[in-house]
Formats: sequence, structure tokens, C-alpha cells
Amino acid sequence: MKAKKANRWFFLLRFIIAFAVVYLIWNFSAPLANKVFTFFGGNVLMLFDGAGYTKAIKSDSEFVVVAYGPRSETKMLTLEYKGFTFNTVLLIALIMAVPDVNYKLRLKILILGMVLLYPIQVFRLVIFIFNYYCQNLRRSDGATIYSSFMHNAIGYADKTLIRIDGQIIPVIIWAGLFYYYKWHNIYTKMIKKRSA
Repeated sequence: MKAKKANRWFFLLRFIIAFAVVYLIWNFSAPLANKVFTFFGGNVLMLFDGAGYTKAIKSDSEFVVVAYGPRSETKMLTLEYKGFTFNTVLLIALIMAVPDVNYKLRLKILILGMVLLYPIQVFRLVIFIFNYYCQNLRRSDGATIYSSFMHNAIGYADKTLIRIDGQIIPVIIWAGLFYYYKWHNIYTKMIKKRSA
């Protein structure tokens, strides 16, 4: 019982230290990471913008700047990059905090976790911008720029992602990966014992 309590405190201490270190690294590397994030997010945005309202998307230090609007005018939407990618810090800190995991497996889980998380980040950016268009842009006849079904679907997706993206998604990815590898190892050992 005492060993379990010690492990919990050890996990918490490792998590706090890892979180602080990762936060500092992430804070200083934000402008560089922002360029990569904007490149992928911008290409996806341009690809799916059927209404053709997006004119350009670029990174500016810690911000994402979107030039948008109908042909006759150009408006600017400025988004804080950190608001979209803070869950990266949480995911890395959780992965680094788990005790008794060899570094090879930890690195594998970290890479796979980032591969799973990054497309969600890009998707959230694109959905956020499309939802902004839905709320703020209208056609000449007063209708929304997307069909009512798309308008509602985008709004629902944006609200859902805002609620689950920051804390829930990193925890699900972290727990899912560690439990997968734990049970995969147990299953592999069972198969080896049976075949021996």
C-alpha cells in the first residue's frame, strides 16, 4: 500500500517538473513551431474553403494571421497560437512523468502521441476559422456562406473541440498508448509461454 502511495507522489512530482521544463521549451520554440503549424493548417484551410473566402494565412511570432473576405475587401483575423497547442505540453509532460518505463518505449510513445495529436491541432485550427466565417460572414442576400447543415456541423465541431481539446484529448492519447503497450507486452509474453 505504501509503495503505491509513493508511486503516486513520484508520478505527481515528475509531472510537475516535466510540465515546467516542457512549458519553457515550448514557450521559446513557439514562433518556429507556429510556422510549421500554419503551413499545414493553411494548406488544409485553402483545400477545404469551398466558399473561397480565405486569401492567405501566415505565422507572425506567436500568432496565426488569416487574411479573409469577399473579393472586394480584405479583413484580418489574428489568433494566438498558444491557445491551440497548449495540450502538446500536457501530453509530453504526462508521457515523461510515468515511472518505470524504459526510454526506448517512452520515445516511441512520445512520437506516436505527437503524430496522433498534431492532426487534431490542425483540424481544430481549420474548424475554428470556418466557424468564425460562419458567425461573421454573410452573402449579399444575408445568408451564411455555407449551407445550414454545414453551418451547424462546423459550430458543433468547434464547441466540442474547445471543450475536449485542451485536457481530455491529451489524457486519452496518453492513457490509450500506455495501456496499449502494457497489454500488448502482456499478450506477447502469454503467446511466448504457450509456444515454448
